[in-house]
Amino acid sequence: MACCCLLICSCQKPNVIVIIPEPVECTPKSGNFTIDNETYLCFENLGAKTGDFSKIIHDTYRQTFKMKPNLGDKSSSHRNYILFEINKKEDKEIGKEGYTLTVKRSHIIAKANTTAGLFYAFQTIRQMAYLDQLTDSKEFHIPCAKITDHPRFAYRGAHLDVSRHFFDVNFVKRYIDLMAAYKLNKFHWHLTDDHGWRIQIDQYPGLTTIGAWRPERTSWDTLHPVQPDEPATYGGYYTKAQIRDIIEYAAARHIDIIPEIEIPGHCSAILATYPQYACDDYPYTVAVGPYWPPKAILCAGNDDVITFYKNVLKEVAELFPYPLIHIGGDEAFNDNWQVCPKCQQRIQDKKLADETALQQWMMNEMEQYLKQFGKTAIMWDDIVSDDMVNQCDVMCWQSPDVAKTAAKHGNDVILCPTSHCYFNYYQGDPEKEPLAMTGLVTLEKAYSFDPMPDGLTEAQAKHILGGQCNLWTEFINTPEQAEYMLLPRLCALSECVWTPLDKKDFKNFSKRLSFHRQYLIKSGYHCHE
Repeated sequence: MACCCLLICSCQKPNVIVIIPEPVECTPKSGNFTIDNETYLCFENLGAKTGDFSKIIHDTYRQTFKMKPNLGDKSSSHRNYILFEINKKEDKEIGKEGYTLTVKRSHIIAKANTTAGLFYAFQTIRQMAYLDQLTDSKEFHIPCAKITDHPRFAYRGAHLDVSRHFFDVNFVKRYIDLMAAYKLNKFHWHLTDDHGWRIQIDQYPGLTTIGAWRPERTSWDTLHPVQPDEPATYGGYYTKAQIRDIIEYAAARHIDIIPEIEIPGHCSAILATYPQYACDDYPYTVAVGPYWPPKAILCAGNDDVITFYKNVLKEVAELFPYPLIHIGGDEAFNDNWQVCPKCQQRIQDKKLADETALQQWMMNEMEQYLKQFGKTAIMWDDIVSDDMVNQCDVMCWQSPDVAKTAAKHGNDVILCPTSHCYFNYYQGDPEKEPLAMTGLVTLEKAYSFDPMPDGLTEAQAKHILGGQCNLWTEFINTPEQAEYMLLPRLCALSECVWTPLDKKDFKNFSKRLSFHRQYLIKSGYHCHE
């Protein structure tokens, strides 16, 4: 199979095909298709989806090529056109998100079974024009080729923590744009934690009037505790109207949003607002910086806590239209439960073995409640054990062995191990890099990530949904720093979850990435060199 990295054609200058993620099949041909002021965009067999799809393509086309496309149908676009067409008969080889792309000198034809596949075909077309975009050309030459492409995994995600540091709506959309450009389709939005509650909940307004704000601190590395009567001036939250706007924005780019509401730990922002939900009378505040171990945990023996979480999840489930809701479950230190009369009574009443089983019971209560809304819960892999009762999806941040245990148990699994996917870790020499979380994930290390653990049977392997990168923001307090930590490792992650394993090659990827890095920087993104 021909490689799509560098192709020198029989034309006056070399053509460059630098697609990330690398397609399943790419056969280069001689010549180019030229995008200019005479180019038509055409849409066929899209039915009721034509309007929404043509708008996002039209808008992205204008942003990319700095020109307004002509709109027409195939018959009227006799000079040069780009046709987006839904297959009249399903192409089973490419599935729901795949596409075929035929680039000839006179036209481009993109075909897919869904508008998602057509959208990804357009991302490929955009990337094929990167060389001319780098040279500020007024025409854009798309190398002739035949491409058949489809993703290796259904779940291809990126995570953003907005609790440690808050990022506004414009940056969230910019983040989503990056995901879309590299064919990622799941945005994991970490909305609640010790350091701030970021989502409007009508029934509990204190979560945003109090829980969304904390005292200002200039450095996360060495911080003193909150002082009495110290003003809480740093923070923010998203209104439901803003969230609906972001949902609509992401949906147009074929990205599902997975909100995360932490249960039962990482809850200082809740307890600062509603201290009656704690096991003790400790004066909790919205956290301002580093701590270990986290003390805050909600009382699992208090019926009002169960009611609180269900009320919150009801509003979240009604707001987000997607099937997955993340409910946390990580790093829930249960020291308070061990001495709490209500928690001990709950263990006795439910005939539970210990505090670990108490957490499983609490998480299962929320998991079953979400099913009423047609939702599936995701939990961090801290809840995984050989005798786990939860039938949720599992997000594995610890080790492939935990992922294998969950898959063997029958749970669907998403992998994001710290070893490869924590992009808050250093990506270069810590002596030369901005302050970051201890750990090192180089570009090559990120590229070596394989979401499929070894040693699974064919049936067990079907439970591996895919993978994602995680961007925790303890040391990331500006959009510029967030982009710097994300790029270009996001490009590597995209290839890990899209491209067939036998097509991956770091040397080849690095050649293609050199153009992407230049394009990203020219486009105003902050990108690690």
